[in-house]
Amino acid sequence: MIATAWRVVGVGFSLLVVLTAAVLYGVEPQQTAFTHGARVGGDVFISFDLRTDDLTVLMLAVVGVVSACVQVYSIGYVRERIASYTALVTLFTAAMVTVVVADNLFLLLIGWEVMGACSYLLIGHYWERRDARSGAMKAFLMTRLGDVGFLFGIFVLGLGYGTFKISELGDSPISSGTLTTGTLLLLVGVVGKSAQVPLQTWLPDAMPGPSPVSALIHAATMVAAGVFLIARLYDVFTAAATTLTVLAIVACVTMIFAALCAMAAVDVKRVLAWSTVSQLAIMFAALSLGTSDGRHAALFHLTTHAAFKGLLFLCAGVLLHEVGSAAFVVLRRYTRHGALRTAMPVTFVTMTIGLASLAGVPGFAGFFSKDAVVEAAWLHARDGSTLGWVVLVSVCLTAALTAFYCVRLWLWVFFRTPALAGALGAFEDDDPMADAEEPDTSKLHDPSWVMLAPLVLLAVGSIGLGYADGVHLNWGVALVTTVLALLGALPAYSLWQRGADPRPVVLEQEFGVDQAYYRVFAVPVRWFAQLAVTGDRDVIGAYVRAAGRTGTLASQGLRRLQTGNAQTYLTAAVVGVVALAILAGVIGS
Repeated sequence: MIATAWRVVGVGFSLLVVLTAAVLYGVEPQQTAFTHGARVGGDVFISFDLRTDDLTVLMLAVVGVVSACVQVYSIGYVRERIASYTALVTLFTAAMVTVVVADNLFLLLIGWEVMGACSYLLIGHYWERRDARSGAMKAFLMTRLGDVGFLFGIFVLGLGYGTFKISELGDSPISSGTLTTGTLLLLVGVVGKSAQVPLQTWLPDAMPGPSPVSALIHAATMVAAGVFLIARLYDVFTAAATTLTVLAIVACVTMIFAALCAMAAVDVKRVLAWSTVSQLAIMFAALSLGTSDGRHAALFHLTTHAAFKGLLFLCAGVLLHEVGSAAFVVLRRYTRHGALRTAMPVTFVTMTIGLASLAGVPGFAGFFSKDAVVEAAWLHARDGSTLGWVVLVSVCLTAALTAFYCVRLWLWVFFRTPALAGALGAFEDDDPMADAEEPDTSKLHDPSWVMLAPLVLLAVGSIGLGYADGVHLNWGVALVTTVLALLGALPAYSLWQRGADPRPVVLEQEFGVDQAYYRVFAVPVRWFAQLAVTGDRDVIGAYVRAAGRTGTLASQGLRRLQTGNAQTYLTAAVVGVVALAILAGVIGS
């Protein structure tokens, strides 16, 4: 009964967010100020202000719909610690809403940090699993590292402009050095929260958390907060050309790096996690152009990405729910006869729609939003911008790589055939049950409609959102992106047909970044920790122990002198007096 009440509260709050977005749609942009606050010196006053505009409405709709789908889906998915899970997901949603409606940098920071704390607790929901505990700790530490820069950036910009109110930033003059420093520090926090290079490794390791949590983090909250922040402060960032250049470099490196890692991952959720990192980088690349077209394209892609990525993670959750693992090496045993495709038709169709949208197949939402980014980059490059050309080439290359890993995942999960069962390629050594008998697939089926309804809704969004902005299609760009998708899909199909799979060591180990971080950061920290322990134990502790031991020995010696024999005391006194007399005589002579 208590669990049901918590679920009702969670679903109700998410629907309330959607209703709020609907009510605010079309309302004139306005700011609401609360008089309670604190003065930090001079005219700088911290208050808790709220803001309503088109961006607020858009993000509230995205957050509310995805959160509602996740909450409903969780009714059929989550079985352990339901009350705490629902409370944390609801708080997570509320924190993102706070970030969206905030018109003050410190109010935004509160929501920003609460999201980080909730993500730590939700990723570690299955705390009895070691990988869940380590993934949660890694996410917490890496995002907190970025948030240190974020906090300092808030102070630099707020004190530089003389206000912490977001809508008033840029109204007063500020030196270019202060502006660049403040925006770069904010960018550090954005890089950490949105898992961009070099703080990208926490997101794929956050996959041990429940799949609905993965959908919420990857689709509508937390990682999307970085994109939202730059879009909210776009006028400030566009005034800092150096910061936009750094953002473009980080985004271009990240999108290609993450796409290459996704090409070799053998777990469905890990493929999708790297895909999220790559797609977020595409949004950041669009924002780095510094144009209104780039901002519009980034927000368009953010909206469509929320639909198809939320859908894909919920579909991955169905696979985990029914099969017990989302790793290719296990799924392959269920797909030699196309069992998953035939036994779970709704899951197959909806996941196909999600992957098609992610890959940029014409007609799906991802196709239109990705084309918008490419077109914005082309328009910027055509004007002679080197940055525009770098972004354009990077996004086009990433589009081909995205099509590759989408087709690869789709074929290996749903289309394993008997003819290919003997050609296991690189998976043979990784599958501990490769020689086991074919499992019983008669019990495989689509889950209840409580879990399927969110899939269907998000699948509709993965198609229909592409037309919500009006059908604006640049046929030249569309032709190029379609050819790129085909160039990425054909090698994946060819490799699957031969039973092979591209898993070079450098890709399988994700370029060894985690190992490098361990050697560069973890090993020295452990060494210094051991040195500190040794110094405390063997140096400082030795002096403390020696002082204590000296006192003990002295007390033991004095105790032995206390024999209770008066003759002994008298003899000692006489001896002492004689010794003092002799000493006085020696000194006097």
